[in-house]
Amino acid sequence: MEEDKRQRHTGLKRMIFISMIPVPIALFVIVLGIGYYYFTTSLETNTISSMKRIVEDHREMIDAYLRERRANLDFVIQSYSFETLADPLKMQSLLANLQKESHAFVDLGVFNEDGIHVAYQGPYKLVGRDYGKEEWFQEVLKRGSYVSDVFLGYRKVPHFVIAIASEEAGRPWVIRA
Repeated sequence: MEEDKRQRHTGLKRMIFISMIPVPIALFVIVLGIGYYYFTTSLETNTISSMKRIVEDHREMIDAYLRERRANLDFVIQSYSFETLADPLKMQSLLANLQKESHAFVDLGVFNEDGIHVAYQGPYKLVGRDYGKEEWFQEVLKRGSYVSDVFLGYRKVPHFVIAIASEEAGRPWVIRA
């Protein structure tokens, strides 16, 4: 009888041990795993959404900046004729005024319908260069305006260009900054 009691007591101890220690630990591990999953998922979702918002804001700022520079060139092309812009003194004055508006304007050039750089103001010697076969020149003649990606070009310095086409007496011409 004493032996029976002892066996029942040992069985009861084992059952209490199983229900008091491993079961709560297993539940704790499951809850910890679920919490970790939701925390990391939430953190990832919030981080991605925050980065998307930042990228979108920067894209809008860059687009606004490029629209402003294009508007500057639109004003120039509407205000001056090809012949006026071919005058080096007029180009120098115009570039100085554009640079007061924005330091983004490093140089300013005028091209004839063949892509020849007929007038230029800036730090490089580009007058007379032929851009007729360049992709940007072909695009500006087709679309009326062109904004490039950043590239090296003849200058071997990273830059981008904004170009706008106009027509005078049936002949196209282009201004580029």
